[in-house]
Amino acid sequence: MATELVRNPWGAILLDEALGVLELRWFPSTEQMTDGGFMATLSLFAWEAEKARPRGLLIDATQFRHRFGSGVMEWRDSHIIPRYGAAGVRKFAFHMPSGFPGDNVEKFEGPAIFPTRWFVDRQAALDWLRAE
Repeated sequence: MATELVRNPWGAILLDEALGVLELRWFPSTEQMTDGGFMATLSLFAWEAEKARPRGLLIDATQFRHRFGSGVMEWRDSHIIPRYGAAGVRKFAFHMPSGFPGDNVEKFEGPAIFPTRWFVDRQAALDWLRAE
């Protein structure tokens, strides 16, 4: 059972200690979110990861609506991904909306020292995060 740690107008961060998974669950309100709001939310998620030191991270992007501006993903690669690795993360999963074309694709993103995988099935994502 996951416990909500914190939320802002764009998402909630939950921790499932039994699974060793920290989750960021985006809200539909991300449609009005700015790039600054996105960066602040990812910084908060990284902060919670540093405190909890989870084995896995899950981002539920099924309700994510924001469109990234120029340079945002480069900022993420240089300022957020290394913090996840330093927190001891071993796997990173995205739960995507039905029809997402990259279902079950796995790769190492930017400077990551852990694999990232995209799923349209939430349970499949949790099973992958739980597996050693």
